[in-house]
Amino acid sequence: MKVYYYVNARIPTEKAHGRQIMENCHALAKQGVDVTLILPRRHNRLKKDPFVFYGLKKNFKLNQIFCFDLLPLAKGKRIFFIIEAVSFALSALGHVLSARGRYDVLYTRDLIIAAVFSLLNKPLFHEVHNLPDKISWWHRLIWRRCRGIIVISAGLGNELIKNKIEADKILIARDGVNLEKFNLILSKQAAREKLKLNQEKKMVLYTGHLYSWKGADLLARAAAELPADAAVYLVGGTAEDINNFQKKYRAANLEVVGYRPAEEIPLWLKAADVLVLPNSAKEKISSFYTSPLKLFEYLSSGRPIVAADLPSIREVLNDDNSILVPPDDLAGLAMGIGKILNDPALAAKISTQSLRDAQQYSWDRRVEKIIAFIKNQKS
Repeated sequence: MKVYYYVNARIPTEKAHGRQIMENCHALAKQGVDVTLILPRRHNRLKKDPFVFYGLKKNFKLNQIFCFDLLPLAKGKRIFFIIEAVSFALSALGHVLSARGRYDVLYTRDLIIAAVFSLLNKPLFHEVHNLPDKISWWHRLIWRRCRGIIVISAGLGNELIKNKIEADKILIARDGVNLEKFNLILSKQAAREKLKLNQEKKMVLYTGHLYSWKGADLLARAAAELPADAAVYLVGGTAEDINNFQKKYRAANLEVVGYRPAEEIPLWLKAADVLVLPNSAKEKISSFYTSPLKLFEYLSSGRPIVAADLPSIREVLNDDNSILVPPDDLAGLAMGIGKILNDPALAAKISTQSLRDAQQYSWDRRVEKIIAFIKNQKS
């Protein structure tokens, strides 16, 4: 099977979607799928080869095609983003037409590309990670013209069904993890030694971006409520977000580490006493739609997890493999973290179960489901 996967993304990128895209293409290729990832030719300050950046074997093709890349001039002006997105979608259309059928499947996670490709009578599959605030008739028309829709959560699937998209056209394929990278055989002490971290402090860790709906600000505030021997580390975020956090939150036991290379993250997880997923309930993407990469990385690290009790998170976590706390509740979050730090037996029990549960969320298992779904929908 030959798949052309079109994504309007800057790759490599420090953001999670880049890793998700590359890991999925890599896993598809491992299963024998002939994958070509087609990206826009954009300015990128990250010059490293994408395969090297993500630590992946070069087992699929990666091509770049034209777009009007005005994003370096954007400065928040939406028109520049629209120009870039539309120009890439039209360029992608030209690329498809010039391919003259040298593919079996068109695949994308971008709605505007799905819209353009839906005008063709081609086998189109759309991977959905979020939904518009207001779903209109033209959204429904695009999805109906797709051969299949892959969603990363049941919340997304349920919303599509409510909008009269046939259930048998939808596959729930939650995000995953590279088990080989994250299930390191390494002690907490050894991981801290490699990272030059304090061996005595109890380490509370959050990894990922610092967007408000991800709840990192709540954890930063909760740092002041934790015992003096507990240190909170925030690993990730853009330079702007890191600067804002460092100015806004000044607890003595809070470390805003900032972005770290992808290959270093498994060490950080192994170094921690507790991993925190403090998503907010204030936005629909967080409550119902998300399937955070960090969730699966946390699971596979063998460290106890404290997470917000949200429908999206409950799709994977439960009372056996985590401590679930009320979302947007500072006292509740601090209490949940304290529960883990003060009860080693509970921490060990949760960690054992989470590591066991992680095995079902490998990228290989995810793409096996997607391949079977595509073959079924095409037959």
